Amino acid sequence: MSDKIFQNISSTIAPCACCTPPSLTKAAGMDRRGFLGWGAAGALATGLSVVAPQASWAGGGHYESMLVNCIDPRFTTLSWQYMGLLQGVSRDKLEDNYSHFVMAGGPIGAVHPKFEAWHKTYWENLDITVSLHHIKRVVGLSHRDCGAAKLAFGEAAVANKESESEAHGEALAMFREAVKKRHPKLSVITGVMDTNGKVDLMG
Repeated sequence: MSDKIFQNISSTIAPCACCTPPSLTKAAGMDRRGFLGWGAAGALATGLSVVAPQASWAGGGHYESMLVNCIDPRFTTLSWQYMGLLQGVSRDKLEDNYSHFVMAGGPIGAVHPKFEAWHKTYWENLDITVSLHHIKRVVGLSHRDCGAAKLAFGEAAVANKESESEAHGEALAMFREAVKKRHPKLSVITGVMDTNGKVDLMG
């Protein structure tokens, strides 16, 4: 692709002086790779300003909940759907109305000694979302067939559904207690999600 084509693209997406990138020549320190990096960032910023011109870059506001769940990709959409049901919003109308913290094991990772190095990070994030987002509740979801749970409890402790529920239940109780100790006004919902999206509530 020639420099002339790049220049044409530049003038199309950034016609004003404040947004036009420096000269695209290597002499000015902007090669094609550098331009593509600028273009991605510029397009993102432009898109955000068009889609949400009133959005606050500070990230404050009033939101319903904070969801804490696992990194397992199988539960990404299922957890999002559950949050919609929990808040009485159908999937097609669910908007960005809860904060989200993802870590291996979800709430298990926030309290189990096996993952002690992660604890401070989670609890500081909870403090921040309470301060910035004024949430009303914390939703902690672990899930069935969880690799992090096996690391925490041992494979024997999660070998069947009954023992798995017991192990998760103990960790979720610890999580609820820890949230309440730090933020007594928050309600806490905890449960174990199955691979089909069904949640067995705990506590």
